[in-house]
This record gives sequence, C-alpha cells and structure tokens, in this order.
Amino acid sequence: MVILFSILAVIFTLAGSGAVLRFGGFSKTFLARALAYAAGVLIAAALMDILPAGFGLNAPALSYGALTALFALFTLETFSARCSSSEYMEECTVHHIGAAALAALGLHSLLDGFNIAVGFSPGTVAGLNVALGVILHKFADGITLVSLLLHAGKTRRQALAFSLALAAATPLGAFIAAPVLKSIPPSAEAFALGLSGGSFLYIAMADILPRLHKAYDRLIPALLPAGFLTVLLMHLLGE
Repeated sequence: MVILFSILAVIFTLAGSGAVLRFGGFSKTFLARALAYAAGVLIAAALMDILPAGFGLNAPALSYGALTALFALFTLETFSARCSSSEYMEECTVHHIGAAALAALGLHSLLDGFNIAVGFSPGTVAGLNVALGVILHKFADGITLVSLLLHAGKTRRQALAFSLALAAATPLGAFIAAPVLKSIPPSAEAFALGLSGGSFLYIAMADILPRLHKAYDRLIPALLPAGFLTVLLMHLLGE
C-alpha cells in the first residue's frame, strides 16, 4: 500500500503540473479552498495519528524528531526560495531556480515518500490519513513547481521534465523507508514519527495557513475543519 499511495502522490503532482501547462492552472480561489481542506487533513493526521503513536513508543525521541523536521524544512525552504503551499497564490518574484533550490525540492519530495511509509507504521487507518494529506498537498506542489519554473524562464518541456523528476522522488523515499521501518527499535521509530508529524505541522501551519489568511474566502473557515472531520471519520470507520 505504501508504494501504491506513493505512486498516487506522483500522479497528483503531475496533475497539478499538467493543469498549469495545459490550462494555465486553476483559479487562485479554487487552489486556496483545496489547500484549506488539505491543511485540515495534515494537522489532524499529525495530531490524531502520527504524534500519539510516537508518544506511546518514546516521547523524547518523538520530540527530537519533530524539532528536527521543523528545522530541516525551514532550512530547505530557505534554499529553495519557495513554499510548499504555493507562490502561485501570490505574485511570484522568483526569476532563477538554481541547483541548490532543485536539490531542496528533491529532498522535500523524498520526505513526502518517507511520510507515507512512516504513516502506515501505526496502522492502516493512520496510513490512509497520512497518505491523503500527502496526496492533497502534492497536487498543490505540482501547480507551484511548474508555475515557478515557467516564471524562471524554463520551457514547458523543461518544466514538465523537472516536475516528473521531482515527483519520482516521492516513491523513492517510500521505497527506501518502508523496509527500514520494519527492523528499527522503538526509539528510532518514534523519532521517524516525529519527523513525519513535525513536517505535516510545518507544511500546514507555516506554509499553507498564513497564505490562506490573504485569500479572503468565506468558505475557507469551513473547509479547514472539514479536513479535521475527514480524518475523524476515517477513524470511526476503521474501528
């Protein structure tokens, strides 16, 4: 299931990329609403699935993992000069994307695959919630990446090639992490869960939510808790 959902993440990334190349992207209102729902799923999956599972294994290791994720993602975004949620929602001022930025984007995609693999370690319901959160924000990532590449002067073919290469990093991250998680001690698993939960909280609360405050859309306050309710419903159905 881990590889399956990783491949779905690739498909959603390319769907977002293709939407920009084919149609010029979706409206900013549509993207803001999709991201509001995605943020709700990411936050709820972190707080209801990932972090509680890690606390049960080793609370200090979980905390260190979460702090590491927060610092790492902040550093990655400093190098990549973009955000996970979307510069597409604002006026883009990035005109050059160098090797360091592309490397940072690749590491971010690897981490998404890692998150999917780690998400299934507490159980199937947790894994499905985590996979849903990753897939939803990968769709927005596809829109963001191609928009930035086109702004930076890349051709449509180059933008699609970069998008495909970075999207492929997600199943690679899952492929590497999945077998390792089967044989690691509880403290290491808790650290991994901390990395996953911390990255979800960072993406949702540091990237997505600040931009949603600028959207001024009346539906957004309803779509964020709709994401919470989706995770809760999957818990109830899984019992």
